[in-house]
Amino acid sequence: TPPMRAAYIVLSALLFLCLLPVLVALAALALAGPMGCTSDYPSFENCIRFGIDWPDTLTNATTLHWLGLVTLPFAALFALALLLLALVHLIRTLRRR
Repeated sequence: TPPMRAAYIVLSALLFLCLLPVLVALAALALAGPMGCTSDYPSFENCIRFGIDWPDTLTNATTLHWLGLVTLPFAALFALALLLLALVHLIRTLRRR
């Protein structure tokens, strides 16, 4: 039904937004190695690619994981809400048969 579909979309989008800071930090760490960056935690050095110096950008991206302290509990709530919504949807579908 359209309201259920809208609820799935909204909850999924909220879950993705809550996970985004951690995903960005992981992506920055994954890129730093192949780019040849040296790290003296918490900053990066020698990250020159395509003629651009990237250490500030990578440092900012990796420190976003601290925002996860705020967003990850909300992500857990949205994931639980998605599971409950799926359970309700399954029960409704099975009752119709």
